[in-house]
Amino acid sequence: MSICTFTASSELSFHRKFEETAGWLKPAEFPVIDWRQRKEIELLFPKYRREQLKFDNNNEQRSKVIDINKFTLKSPNNVDILFDNTKLFLETNKRSALFGNNGSGKTCLFEAMSNGSIFNFPSYLFVHHMKELEHNEVRDAVGVLDSVLCSHPYRRVLLAVAEKLESLLAGKEGTIKDEDKAPLEANLTYINKELTNCHGSADQALQVAQAMLRVLGFDETGEKAPLSSLSGGLRMRCALACAFFMSPEVLLLDEPTNHLDLPSVLWLENKLRGYKGTFLLVTHDRVLLENVVTSVMLIADQKLKYFPCDFKEFEVRKEQEDADQEKMIDQFLMRNKNLNPMSPLIKQQNLYIEWKAARQARKVLMQSKFSFPSPKDLPLGPGELTQGDISLIKVDNVRFNYDEAKGLPWIFDNPISYEIKMNTRVGIMGPNGAGKSTFLKLITGKIHPTSGTITTNKKMTVAYFGQHSTKELDLEDSALDFMVKSFPKDPQGVLKSHLERTSVNDNIMHTRMKNLSFSQRSCVIFAKLTYVPPHLLILDEPTNFLDLETVGSLITACNKFKGGLIIVTHNRDFLKRCSKTFLSLIPGFFLEFDSMKSAERATYSFMQALEEGKQVDAKSAIQQNRGGGAIQSKEDIAINNARRAEIIAKQKAEEQFARDEVERLAREAEEKKAKLAAKVAAQKLDWAAGDVCWAPIAGKFLQVTVVRNVPAVGVTVEKADGSKALVEAKKLKQENPEAGKPADAPKSAGGAGAGRGGATASAGGRGGAAGGRGGAAGARGGAAGGRGGSAGRGRGGR
Repeated sequence: MSICTFTASSELSFHRKFEETAGWLKPAEFPVIDWRQRKEIELLFPKYRREQLKFDNNNEQRSKVIDINKFTLKSPNNVDILFDNTKLFLETNKRSALFGNNGSGKTCLFEAMSNGSIFNFPSYLFVHHMKELEHNEVRDAVGVLDSVLCSHPYRRVLLAVAEKLESLLAGKEGTIKDEDKAPLEANLTYINKELTNCHGSADQALQVAQAMLRVLGFDETGEKAPLSSLSGGLRMRCALACAFFMSPEVLLLDEPTNHLDLPSVLWLENKLRGYKGTFLLVTHDRVLLENVVTSVMLIADQKLKYFPCDFKEFEVRKEQEDADQEKMIDQFLMRNKNLNPMSPLIKQQNLYIEWKAARQARKVLMQSKFSFPSPKDLPLGPGELTQGDISLIKVDNVRFNYDEAKGLPWIFDNPISYEIKMNTRVGIMGPNGAGKSTFLKLITGKIHPTSGTITTNKKMTVAYFGQHSTKELDLEDSALDFMVKSFPKDPQGVLKSHLERTSVNDNIMHTRMKNLSFSQRSCVIFAKLTYVPPHLLILDEPTNFLDLETVGSLITACNKFKGGLIIVTHNRDFLKRCSKTFLSLIPGFFLEFDSMKSAERATYSFMQALEEGKQVDAKSAIQQNRGGGAIQSKEDIAINNARRAEIIAKQKAEEQFARDEVERLAREAEEKKAKLAAKVAAQKLDWAAGDVCWAPIAGKFLQVTVVRNVPAVGVTVEKADGSKALVEAKKLKQENPEAGKPADAPKSAGGAGAGRGGATASAGGRGGAAGGRGGAAGARGGAAGGRGGSAGRGRGGR
């Protein structure tokens, strides 16, 4: 039998290539070390843990507060200064938001904090930068559950070390000398103890990971799927599960709501509310910011400013501070109009002028950052009267499955039909994996239907911004290179000007894509989309990585766009402000609604409870609104179909009731109008001398005789006693209006008469069936109104 030998790592070059691998770590991937030496084993640990051990060995306390003065950071290309001599401060267990414009350095700051490139940053802190999972051939081959279990960098190493030590002690790699067993066993005991602080045993860790994935909609089948098979929303769910499985001391969340549906956002909100460590959040989701953060770090003028308040209060304070700053600068510049060039204030004056110019440029940019020029007119087809009527894409009885032979679930099992015209402005909603992006790929010809037909207008132009449009970028190219390759016949000067209008300034446009943030790459894609006027604009999660101001600019541009518009986004504000109709896509259903509320209620079972301010359980919200992240059982499908049918039936009943109410009110209005017209038509105005009629005199109607009628002046009438009176022609009646009324109509505060109340009086006094201060039920009297009556507040009818 072979003899196991040990080689000290100092005899060979020590490498850390194993940290760049994905999935389960194999002991063979480690550098050669002496497994009897604990110190050499500890060299395999992640940097933060190695630094922690130094403090522990020296019995020193580790502060979890990040407090760095005079912090400076440049852009990846070392051209722009992002942070200049500022303070980086983050307290323990702080729930903070990082807020700043696109390109201000949010992602660069997160990268610097997580990779240890900031001078004097506490290297012993476990920091994780949670961001969208980039596509990588090696990582994409790993299954969902394994990706989560292998996400904790320390636990991943400990498991492989334990495996190696167990193999050595079992004699699988040769006979172990007696004197070597004791140190190997001691090291194995040490490693197992460390594992207890990282979710404990394999079974315990599996339980934690699976519990999260189940809540996020991954069942036994879904958790085995490779990352490469997941939609953008499901990849983000997996990234979040990894982050919370690691549970770092400092969690940096970079646009965590990207691609997430509403149930997943609720789950994220609940996780952040209960997070025990410190987190720093970057997101364009205003509601999430308002609900979870208690402080805000603002990036402005290459500085970090701190606001110890919630996000709503921060926005109020920031607006006020900006206004005060502008006022102070204006006053300074007014006082110092004619400064001597040698004055010590000249430098400050120049800084203020630059500040005002930058602020004004930002305002102008936000007003025209995204502009979609009107497309060229298309020829009209049969039955098409205007450009808005022109059919762009027609979907007819389409069914789709990515691979039916492999038993994959149907995305569209029931045949779907839909027509997209030039005047279409539709928002699409539904749980992740339910088919939103698949539908867009079908109508743009990226994939083809399993059955059915899709007809497209051959003369139209389509602009498509997809969830992963940035993948088409060559990371070695600059933004200008990309635009030149996309439009080789156009002058570079025109392309540069267009890039600048989408906030890709001169420095950024000459920087390689790999050194740009996701938000900057997204702006490059938008520059391409906005350059040529499309007839149909398709936006699949367009708000990802855009700041709140930029999202507002995009909304404005979409509302000015003259062509067809299709939007898929989890941003409810964006959908509501840009869409006229709404498609609800869930497994087994493809429904269109005229209102967002109707579509949401048909899509998400918990929507009504959420609108009523009730507590919504995120776990059940996701599990009841699952998409393609899990294979649903027949029982699940039957239950969901029944629930969906109930929701749709209720919705139809509500819509029918609303239509009936509209029709009833319209009929009543017509009847009232007809009665008024009849009353006007019956009203005699051409009174002649000698006519006998009834006139309202001294509070009651008296029989009188017409003496003369002077138009526009009135009618002179003579009473029985010979006296005369002047009355308006329209007030004279041919019959006594008071005929049939009791002679002594009571004038008490309530009752049945014609005084101030009464439920049955027909017209007189202050009461009656519809008026007065009394009556049975209403506002000012009578059966419909009054201060009295059986249900009123009034003075009678009790």
